[in-house]
Amino acid sequence: MHRVAAAVALALLAAAPEARAADGVDFSATLHLRETFLGNPAYPRVGYDPSAQSFSLAGYLVPEGGEQFSSGFATLAVGGRHLEGDLRWTISVDTGELRRQGLPESVPVCLSTDPTGLAAPGGGTCRLFTTRDGLRRTIVPLASTATGAPEVTSNGRPLSDELAGTLFVREAYAAAALGRAGFATVRAGRMRLAVADGFVYDDYATGAEVALDVGAVGPPLAISVAVFEPSRDLPGSVAQVSPMLAVRADFLPSLFERAGLFLAVHRDRSGGMAELLRDALVERLATQILRAAPTDQRAADEQLAVLEAAPAASEATLAWLGTSGSLAPWRGQRFAWTGATLRGRVDRIEAAIRLDPTRPPATLAQDLGLEGYLASARWEVDLARRLTAGASFLLLSGGALPRSGGIPSPLGGTYHGFIGVSPFVTQTNLFFGGGLSDSFATRRATAPGVNGRGVIAPGLSLAWDPRDDLAVHASGTWLRADAPGPFGGVVYGTEADLEATWQLARWLQVGAEADALFPGNFFPGNRPMTKVVLALDVLTQ
Repeated sequence: MHRVAAAVALALLAAAPEARAADGVDFSATLHLRETFLGNPAYPRVGYDPSAQSFSLAGYLVPEGGEQFSSGFATLAVGGRHLEGDLRWTISVDTGELRRQGLPESVPVCLSTDPTGLAAPGGGTCRLFTTRDGLRRTIVPLASTATGAPEVTSNGRPLSDELAGTLFVREAYAAAALGRAGFATVRAGRMRLAVADGFVYDDYATGAEVALDVGAVGPPLAISVAVFEPSRDLPGSVAQVSPMLAVRADFLPSLFERAGLFLAVHRDRSGGMAELLRDALVERLATQILRAAPTDQRAADEQLAVLEAAPAASEATLAWLGTSGSLAPWRGQRFAWTGATLRGRVDRIEAAIRLDPTRPPATLAQDLGLEGYLASARWEVDLARRLTAGASFLLLSGGALPRSGGIPSPLGGTYHGFIGVSPFVTQTNLFFGGGLSDSFATRRATAPGVNGRGVIAPGLSLAWDPRDDLAVHASGTWLRADAPGPFGGVVYGTEADLEATWQLARWLQVGAEADALFPGNFFPGNRPMTKVVLALDVLTQ
C-alpha cells in the first residue's frame, strides 16, 4: 500500500518545485502515510452467514478482535492570483484514503420457506410469488461474513467507484473580490464549506458563496450566504439534487474574535436520511434477532435482508438555527462555543427492494418529525509560555427511533437526534475519529453517538510545545449516551488520548498517537478499545 501511495507522491513532489516559479501561481503537494493498529473495535457490522442461512450478529457492538493496516493519502493543489489578488482560483485533487482491504463478498439470497426465511437460490426452498409475468422469486444481494481478495480502496470503497463518483477532484473554484476595498468576495465551483463549525457540515461541495466583509467599509460585521450540493459525489440526475442554503452573520470585535448567528436549510432527495435511519432500523432488527427464539426470527431476518440489500430512497427537509463564536475575554484565555437547534421532517423513506414483488416497495418512514439540539463549549488557558490547558463540553441530543412503525408499517412520531449532513467532529481520537488521521475521515449523513443515541462528553486536555518543532497533546473524555442503547446501558466509557508530532524538516513531519476507550455499560463487553497510529507526512508549499 505504501508503495502505491509513494509512487503517486513522488510524481506530485517532482512536479511541484519546477512549477513554483510561475508568477502568480502556487503549487503544493502532500503525502500522508499511516500505520494503524486497532484493538477490540466495537463494530455495528451485520453480515449474512450462508452456512446458517441467517445474519451473523454474535459480535454486534461487542469490543473484540483487531486489525492492522497501512494507508496513504496524497494531494496536489494549484492556485493562481491575478489582478492584484482580486481574482483567485484553485484546483486540488487527492486520492482519498488508499489502503488494501478485502471487502465483504456479495451473495444472492432468496426469501424462502426455511425457518430463517432466507436461503441460497437453487435449493428448492425459495418462496414463489404469482405475478402477471408468472411465478417469481425475491432474490436480494447481501454482504456476507466472508471477504473477497484484498484490493486497493479509496475512502472505504473500490478505487473505481471513488474515481467514477468524484474524479478525485476536491476543489475547482474561482473567487473574485468586488466593490470598494474588495469587501465582497464571490466564490463558485467545487470548494470546502463548513456549517455550524463542522457539526452540521464540513466537506467539499459544489455551489456558490458570497461573503461580505462589511468591516472594510463600515461596522465590524461579516456576512456570508452559500448555496451548494453537500456531497463529494455529483448527483446522478436532477431529481437527486439535494440543495443546502447556509447564511451566517458575525460581529468581529477584533481580528481573531467573532460572535454570530447562522441558519441552514437542507432538502434531502439523495437518500442521505434513508442511510442514516437505516442504521437505526438495522440496530432494532439486529437486537430483535439476538433476543428472539429461533422460531421467531423469520420476519426480522426478511426485513433485515431488505434493509441491507440496497440503498433506500428518501425525501426530507431539515433546518438548523444557532450561534457560534470565539472570544479572548482575558489575556492568555480563549473561549469558543457552538449551539444549535434542529427542526425537520422526513416526508418518506422507501425501500429499494420489495419483499413481495406483487406489492409496492415498503415505506420505511412517513411524516417522521425531527428535533434535536447541540451545545459545545471550549475553554483554553495558557499556563506557561508553551503549556496550555483546556476544558470542553459537548452535547449532541439523541434518541431511539419511535417504538411504533418499521417494516411493514412506516415509522412515524418524532426522532430526537441532532443530525448532521456531513459533520466533522474531532472531540476525541477514537470515539469521534479525530487525531493524526482525522483528514482521512469519510463523511456522510449521520446521527450522533452510536446509531443516533446522542453523546454527552465533558473533557480535559493539556498541550505542551517544548520546542517549535515538537508538540504533545493529551486529553481525557467521559462519554455518555443521551438515550439508553439497545442493551440498556447509557455510558459509552472513558477515553484517553495521547499524540505527538515532530517537525524533522520544513518538508517532513513524523507523529505517533495512542488512544484507549474503556467501555461502559452501553456495550455488551468490557475489553478496552485501542488505537495506535504511526504517521509520516511529506509536505511542499
